[in-house]
Amino acid sequence: MTTTLSVPRQVSFILALLLILLTGCATHQKAVPENFPFKFADSNPHQVAGAKKYGIEPLDDRSQLQRVKKKLKHIEECEYYAVDPLTHSVPYLTPQAAKLLKDIGKGFQKKLRKHKMGKHKIIVTSLLRTKEDVKKLMKVNSNAVSNSAHCRATTFDLSYTRFKHIEGDKEKALQMKYLLGEVLSELREKKRCFVRYETQQTCLHITVSK
Repeated sequence: MTTTLSVPRQVSFILALLLILLTGCATHQKAVPENFPFKFADSNPHQVAGAKKYGIEPLDDRSQLQRVKKKLKHIEECEYYAVDPLTHSVPYLTPQAAKLLKDIGKGFQKKLRKHKMGKHKIIVTSLLRTKEDVKKLMKVNSNAVSNSAHCRATTFDLSYTRFKHIEGDKEKALQMKYLLGEVLSELREKKRCFVRYETQQTCLHITVSK
């Protein structure tokens, strides 16, 4: 015997189904927190020690860059990250650091896809610095130090307040900051990087460690 639902029961069934779908969507939207629970506090001496192991010898000024270019990777905007106009650094990293940067960008976009969020790129704000660059930076940035891991081409900074929108929905910066924190936390657990959370410069200071 075939049982058919009455019109009122059909309407109730459809409404219940819509409620489940809407609730699921709402839950999905809340899946990415807006707080930042990650404790990234690898100190400068800690990062410099790692930079010495994997990086180049510090350059006095940019005129010396030519002699080490063959050992480095030129960093420019690609599918996985954007690069800010650089004022106190030059766009080069060691091959290991360049791979780390790419893997961070890939991991970040993978998490965006997982949560069905719009496509964005992380933004690199600083890369290799010469001693001369550091001296100039110290005049305008009280957070800068003379013994900087940036001088060894192993270190880069990523903004955690700005992300480059590519396509789809433009997501909240706080949610994307959380996802970036997840990526860095996972890589840090694998001993691939040191990370420090900078408040004055609103960036994550990252040094390759493997």
